[in-house]
Amino acid sequence: MSDGLGRRLEQDRALVDGWLKAALQVPGVPTRLAQAMRYALLGPGKRLRPILCLETFRACGGRNDEWVRPFCCGIEMVHAFSLVHDDLPAMDDDDFRRGRPSLHRRHDEATAILAGDALFALAFEQFARGPAPAARRARAAAALARAAGPAGMAGGQVLDLAPGRRDLGRVHRLKTAVFMAAAMEVGALAAGAREAKVNAVREAGFGLGMLFQLTDDLLDTESDEGGRASAAIARGRGRARRDAGRLAGKVRELFQSLGPRFAVLAGLPGLVLERER
Repeated sequence: MSDGLGRRLEQDRALVDGWLKAALQVPGVPTRLAQAMRYALLGPGKRLRPILCLETFRACGGRNDEWVRPFCCGIEMVHAFSLVHDDLPAMDDDDFRRGRPSLHRRHDEATAILAGDALFALAFEQFARGPAPAARRARAAAALARAAGPAGMAGGQVLDLAPGRRDLGRVHRLKTAVFMAAAMEVGALAAGAREAKVNAVREAGFGLGMLFQLTDDLLDTESDEGGRASAAIARGRGRARRDAGRLAGKVRELFQSLGPRFAVLAGLPGLVLERER
């Protein structure tokens, strides 16, 4: 990773973290629920999805970060909600998340469910009340809802829970790639990009999401965390690494084809390919 790209992403992450802390200052929230929401939203994380939204907004000509701020916050809130619910005993039944106890272990199941629900609702309040033009807010909210809904993350989770042989490619498309594509689509919509640019950005984001999931599978097979069958195991590590390299090149070319303003985003496929976790 180049030093310049690394510094840019760290600056973006610090900016997003500040926005998230401010967005959680909601009056009237019961203390226990507020604590659980903070635990879920502000824990360790790359903030990749809101950074994708932010950098796409800038690359598409957005000038006022305050316009994209609520969208970045809402996207990370929906992501945090999905992780909290994925970890529940009725879902993936994971006791740890990013080296810390899962929210239902830190508190209890009922609090975890309600904290996830509260973050999901707060996300769409962020979208609805932002300063961007109303038409852009409406389209962005629809894109996020579509990515989180029955043909997105919710549908992917149902497939992931199905007994027996699973279509891992479809699970990964719905749970990971569709949501990353939506994060970038929202950034483009917030900037007022034309339809052709929005579609191209969505395509590149989808490819980046598939690359992220493939590299995640590879990392799991090289650690003690690959308890369930992964796409990398299914195709063999060597082939999976070659597939990841080809996909990273394709996604980088997609970003580069969008012009010099997309240089930061064009650097991300290589960063995802080389990541250690």
